Amino acid sequence: MKHSLTRRDFIRGTTLAVLGTTVGFAQESSSAVKKSRVILIRHPEALDENSEFNEKVIQKMLDEAVAKLLDENDPVAAFRRLVKPEDIVGIKSNVWSYLPTPPEVEKAIKRRLLDAGVKEENIGIDDHTVRTNPV
Repeated sequence: MKHSLTRRDFIRGTTLAVLGTTVGFAQESSSAVKKSRVILIRHPEALDENSEFNEKVIQKMLDEAVAKLLDENDPVAAFRRLVKPEDIVGIKSNVWSYLPTPPEVEKAIKRRLLDAGVKEENIGIDDHTVRTNPV
């Protein structure tokens, strides 16, 4: 005797297949999910009255952000968790005219890398030629 597949059988079978696959993926992906942290730092004096970046405030904001991100009280200790003195560090900046990386931000990052013990000759900050930068 031939058994024909009814529309009801087809819908029931595909629904169960989709649900089974979805449950399997949900269990797999939920165990692989890691929490992310976002640290937002704002300061009313980041720009001065001429809309120029305030280097001291920018440094303070970077220090606060990295310290909070890594649950450290000392920003240099936080940077030491990110880099080792023997590391070679490349920093990708942006020279795009609409959203350039301010030199004050580059200086603040470089200052903390130096404080963490990275040698100056092992720090490169670049945009367009970052891939050919000798560092």
